[in-house]
Amino acid sequence: MIVELPDTTTSAISKALVKIREEGGAVALGRVLTLVIATPLGTEEEAIEAANDASREHPMRVIVLSTRPEGRKREDSRLDAEIRVGGDAGASEVIVLRAYGDTSADEEGLVTSLLLPDAPVVVWWPRTAPESPSTSLLGRIATRRITDAAAAPNPLEALERIGAHYAPGDTDF
Repeated sequence: MIVELPDTTTSAISKALVKIREEGGAVALGRVLTLVIATPLGTEEEAIEAANDASREHPMRVIVLSTRPEGRKREDSRLDAEIRVGGDAGASEVIVLRAYGDTSADEEGLVTSLLLPDAPVVVWWPRTAPESPSTSLLGRIATRRITDAAAAPNPLEALERIGAHYAPGDTDF
C-alpha cells in the first residue's frame, strides 16, 4: 500500500503512520534500525529497492530524504511524502520525503520526528556524500554513516576526502 501526502508536514506524516498502523496492522515493532537514505530528487527508487532487499534480513524503518539543494532559490518550499507499507516496502515501512526549495535545508529536522525510538540510526548516501559525513546534518544523528565513493564522479578523490574526515562509525562501500 502506498499513501501519498502532497504538500505536507512531518507531524501529518507521523499521524498518517499511526493511522495506517491502527487500521491496517502495519507494525513498527521489532525493527532493528532506522535507515535514512539521502539522495537527489529523482534517484530514490534504486536506493529503495536495495533497502527493501536488505529489510528482509534486517527489518527496519526506511526514511528516504530526496532533495535538490541547488534548486532552493528557484522552487517553492514544500514537502511531499509517500508512505509505503506491505508489499511495497519489503519488511519495512518506507517513508519517502521529497523536499523542495528552502524546506530541503533542514535535513535533520525533516527526519528526527520520524525516527524509531531506541533504534540505531544509519544514514546512507548512495551517491554524493557530504564533505564530512559525521558532522553533516544527518550524520550527527547517526551511529553509522555509509558512503559510496565508487558512485562519485571522481571515486579516488571522493575516497581521499572521506578518509580525511573519517570518524568512528563511517563506512564506505
